[in-house]
Amino acid sequence: MTPRFNRLSIGACIALLAMQFTAVVHAAEQRTQYSTVDLIAESASLPADGGSVTVGFYLKPDPKWHAYWINPGDAGKEVTIRWTLPEGFDAGELQYPAPHVIPFDIFNTYGFDEAILLLTDITVPPLDGADDVELKARASWVVCDDELCVPERADLAITLPVGDGGGDPGNTSRFDAARAKQPQVVDWPARFEVTEGQVNIGVAVPEAVLDPYLFVATKRLVRYDEQASAETPFGLQFSTAAGTKADRIEETTADRIEETTAVLRYRDADGTDRSVLLSIARADGPLADVLAAAGPASSSGAGAGGGSGGSVAATGMGLVTAIFFGLLGGIILNLMPCVFPILSMKALSLVELSGADRKTAQSSGIFYTLGILVAFAAIAIALITLREAGSAAGWGFQMQTPLVNLALGLLMVAIALNLAGVYEFGLRMMGVGQSLTSDNSKSERSKSFFTGLLAVVVATPCVAPFMAGAIGYALAQPIVVALAVFLALGLGLALPYLLLSFAPGLGRMLPKPGPWMAKFRGVLAFPMLLAALWLFWIVGRQLGASSMAVALLAALLLGFALWAYGQAAGARLRPAWYATAIAGLAACVVASVSIEDYRAEPQLAGTTSAGTLGKLELEHFTPERVLGYIDEGQPLFVYFTADWCLSCKANERAALATDAVGDAMNERGIKVVEADWTSEDPLITEWLEKYDRVGVPLYLYYPKGSTAETAAVLPQLLLPRIVIDAIDAADN
Repeated sequence: MTPRFNRLSIGACIALLAMQFTAVVHAAEQRTQYSTVDLIAESASLPADGGSVTVGFYLKPDPKWHAYWINPGDAGKEVTIRWTLPEGFDAGELQYPAPHVIPFDIFNTYGFDEAILLLTDITVPPLDGADDVELKARASWVVCDDELCVPERADLAITLPVGDGGGDPGNTSRFDAARAKQPQVVDWPARFEVTEGQVNIGVAVPEAVLDPYLFVATKRLVRYDEQASAETPFGLQFSTAAGTKADRIEETTADRIEETTAVLRYRDADGTDRSVLLSIARADGPLADVLAAAGPASSSGAGAGGGSGGSVAATGMGLVTAIFFGLLGGIILNLMPCVFPILSMKALSLVELSGADRKTAQSSGIFYTLGILVAFAAIAIALITLREAGSAAGWGFQMQTPLVNLALGLLMVAIALNLAGVYEFGLRMMGVGQSLTSDNSKSERSKSFFTGLLAVVVATPCVAPFMAGAIGYALAQPIVVALAVFLALGLGLALPYLLLSFAPGLGRMLPKPGPWMAKFRGVLAFPMLLAALWLFWIVGRQLGASSMAVALLAALLLGFALWAYGQAAGARLRPAWYATAIAGLAACVVASVSIEDYRAEPQLAGTTSAGTLGKLELEHFTPERVLGYIDEGQPLFVYFTADWCLSCKANERAALATDAVGDAMNERGIKVVEADWTSEDPLITEWLEKYDRVGVPLYLYYPKGSTAETAAVLPQLLLPRIVIDAIDAADN
């Protein structure tokens, strides 16, 4: 054996022993799908006489991915650790670094796209006679990129020998760096108040504060999309819309939030980034008076400088983004099946106007837009009023009332009969008025306005992409802001027709008016009858087959009344025909108001089976059933739907009912729960609000080992591949 070989062998043995010793102190880094994690200790051993040791959970998201703070903001989930410790040991709370804002669409989340080390102080009892001690932890967290959020977990362990509790030189710098990133605890006076849908937070600051941002730790006390800050005589005041918890605590003091903590990030006068941890109590009087009485802030622990000053500006673009997504969602709403019957009417109107003068066409587009805007404003006011009164009303809420669906169905029948030429009546039932060659501009404006109203009414069963976030934002804002977002939705819905109305080449693009239009008008009656059939079917789903039969009888009586009215035109016995029409209409009203009397006995919600959807066996939604499956570690798919939601039904047929999705879920043993919101259900409404939704559809997947807060949320428009890929991503 050569000397060189001996030296190499000895070096290898030493390295091997060092690696084995290190393995005793801490486990090697682990890789999850999108993160690298580890558990490390600041000390090389545990103190034999008892005391404490600091342990760090290291989390490094992959590039373009991020993890979340203790309050993740609009979405996400913070890190949680479940410790398995020997008797007498006790773990304290996780200590986070100061977060930063991670925007997504119109939302703001709070978290980290860099590696972080979360510290925990573990109390150690006296360990006389003990050798090595193993500390085990099960960590759970969520990481997201710009398209996907994935819950992840890892089982970690660290084994430490019993000794003097001295530090581990190899880890000292990592723990020092982690503590340097934590916000510094200060005693600056700070108070908050909740008033008129706003949360105002005042902070007495002792130094120049530039570009401040306040991260409130209590979830849902404030909304996160827009935060404004301003200088005041006592320091800084932050204002933001109240969150859902803030709204509730004003109604009862049972769960009244009296204090919270918050991290204030800012730049000092030298341009250095700083962060401090504030304790904020509820003000027991006017905010300015309370802070003035609390006295000036101490400058200790926050860096040099004196006085309050600096540049303070509003942060966030929540309103602007919400308006943009409302406009975009309204445009896409034109492609939803709900609006097809009205678009067919507007197609006829476009052809009709191609032969009219440009001024008439432009006027039609303007009044159609006005009708839509008025309808959206009315819906916004109704929703806000109902929610202020304590109702959990959401988008499409009126479709949960059988009488509303019946009335809409009868309206569709009336329009269809008018299109078919059974009768002519004034403005021709919301937009198909006058003769096809009429050039009456006043009549054109009126019918365009009422067609816009009707377009919104029939559009409410559908939710287009981008709409959910915009509406959810709007309903949590003051009425002026909410109206702005809803009007942006309306403008988006009207925009395609409005642009065509102003297009100079409109007449050259469309076929010329002629006798063929009379036949085309008759053809358009059938989409309206199809819409009526769908609405009557919803009544049947809500009240039962007998009530649907009464609804169809009401439609028959309405058809008879309108036929009699049509016969009166040019007849000698016109009063008799009018009397017959009135009698038929009266009978229609009597039948309509009696549909509730034929309601079928509802199926018990507690029963398990809800039927099938393709190859999927469905179960009824109850919170207990869903939470029970989650606690058992059972993979679970929950979808929120309604029979009046055409987007929901399209997704069910195009994706959920397919063999590919059925086979994928059945192979994985996934339970499927249907949350049917066709009729009002406060429990379903509450779950929708948990995910910041004001309407359906909503699709949630809970993989094995997840919690109620870590569901994978699928898109609102589904294809089989989208569903299967989402399940694969969550499972991995």
